[in-house]
Amino acid sequence: MKTTILTVMILLITLLWASSAYSQAFWCGNCIAEFLDPNTANAYHDFLVETVMPEVTRAGRMGDNNPEGDEGVTIYDPDRCWNGYTLLNSQRGHQPDPDGPLYWAILVDMEGNLVNEWSFTKVPIKMIPGGYLWGIAGKVFTVMDWDGNVVRELNLRPHHDFQIEGNPVGYYAPGAESMLEGGKMLLLERTNPDPNLTAHISDFNLKDDALSVRDADGNVLWQWYAWEHFEQMGFDDAARDAIRTVCVAEKNPNQTDWTHGNAAAWVGPNRWYDQGDLRFHPENIIISLRTSNITAIVARYDHPDGDWVSGDIVWRVGPDYSGGTPEHKIGQIIGQHHSHMIPKGLPGAGNIMIFDNGTDAGFGAVVPGLERGIYPNTLGDFSRVVEFNPVTMDLVWEYKQPRATADLDGDGDIKGHERKFCSARVSGAQRLENGNTLICEGKEGRIIEVTSEGEIVWEYISPYTGEADAFVIDRSTYRAYRIPASWLPEGAGN
Repeated sequence: MKTTILTVMILLITLLWASSAYSQAFWCGNCIAEFLDPNTANAYHDFLVETVMPEVTRAGRMGDNNPEGDEGVTIYDPDRCWNGYTLLNSQRGHQPDPDGPLYWAILVDMEGNLVNEWSFTKVPIKMIPGGYLWGIAGKVFTVMDWDGNVVRELNLRPHHDFQIEGNPVGYYAPGAESMLEGGKMLLLERTNPDPNLTAHISDFNLKDDALSVRDADGNVLWQWYAWEHFEQMGFDDAARDAIRTVCVAEKNPNQTDWTHGNAAAWVGPNRWYDQGDLRFHPENIIISLRTSNITAIVARYDHPDGDWVSGDIVWRVGPDYSGGTPEHKIGQIIGQHHSHMIPKGLPGAGNIMIFDNGTDAGFGAVVPGLERGIYPNTLGDFSRVVEFNPVTMDLVWEYKQPRATADLDGDGDIKGHERKFCSARVSGAQRLENGNTLICEGKEGRIIEVTSEGEIVWEYISPYTGEADAFVIDRSTYRAYRIPASWLPEGAGN
């Protein structure tokens, strides 16, 4: 038994860390199926869960892609960038006066100079034309103007994401401008359902996600609860076992964060719907469920022939990305953020773009054939940004750099593509009008603009830091958005 366990241990380490296997350097149970003896599967399960996987999870979160402590702009090629301003959703914030406010919304120019900042207290924070910003200030949904004056307050508290009518995804796309007044709102919200109604899902109380579409005054027009669609999420027996028995707890040990929604957007106008595919109705909603490795589209309207009703999940990737599934062409996605459809008017319009954090998430077996599940059951040590066709599941484009940080060209500087790309949490990606992609490597506080060929033409490392832990300085930046100059008030930003 000891010899066999050692063999599995060596195999696991090889799968995760071997320098030549960068295309799929992740762990899932199917990776070792042919090496396992079914008679000792339970012993393998216990060994992996109790001994190996905690170490892999810890290792995946360690490290620093910025050993020299660089801050600000380190790369800038103005001729190849989509120039504008960058709005940081800093989770460390900037507090220039020790007795003054903490600014979480920070706008910088292409040189990294501070242009303006606003005293929001939660993320996300989004700018709309005119230099207005939406976000949480105090405990209410707030609109501020360029000068930080409160223009509007609503007694609402979205978490992780929201959208305002006029723009399906909340970042710049030609002709898509969120409304300052009178528009509908899409909110991702928290809810705590009656545990008597969810006992078939978990032995613990659910920390559940809700979607709501509201009018301009905050009144509910439509609402959706994740737990009511458990049967449409594609969980196998082992995943169901894990969801039922494992409490994914952040603060409350009796409440499981079983979905952890972190992105919600309207699908928006797209070529698939124009061609007759009703799954991609522009008012349908795409949601990212991080804990479960699921990105799904939720119907807003009943199908005319009865194929689905409003609220049904009509399209999904995950939770299974193993061989034989359509998702296998995309590659294993783990703990993703900022799932959305690239809007019309931008290169790649109609494709789905996801920040694949690739560190740890997912419910299910760690040993094939067992119905015993665990969380997390998928682990990795680098991140990717993926763009794929939502109909064929073909991978169209990706950005990754899974190698350890190193001075690859020998010039004495470690920057750009020489930095390993990995963010265990938060993060996002925005397609730009020139075909480049703005990527927020959130936990590292690193924002990069990448060409379609994967070359970094702008790199910025947030100087807004929190206390250092045992390994890295905390520069956590939830998301970043490139803002066109036309969205600023006249004369601002000069």
